[in-house]
Amino acid sequence: MTEPRDLTDLVPNHVRADLAVAVAVLEQYGPAVTDALRQLDQATTAARQALQPLEPTQDEWRLVEHATGIDRGWDAAHRLVSTLDPPDRVALPRNT
Repeated sequence: MTEPRDLTDLVPNHVRADLAVAVAVLEQYGPAVTDALRQLDQATTAARQALQPLEPTQDEWRLVEHATGIDRGWDAAHRLVSTLDPPDRVALPRNT
């Protein structure tokens, strides 16, 4: 069995620099973003539960979403998720 080749040097320096910045930003801010998404989800659920006895209409709920910022929070969350479309990973042949 042969050792895998280290092909890292074939990745252009500007690509490696871009990757380093992306990873650093995700490591620094990723936990805060994750916490914010969790908090948004919990707060949205709490708001719905608070209004549930009144059986709000869709229009009334939309007004609450707008007034509280729930709509802006979910719009921002969906923008984040929509950018997460990684390139297709092509399986490279394995030497067995």
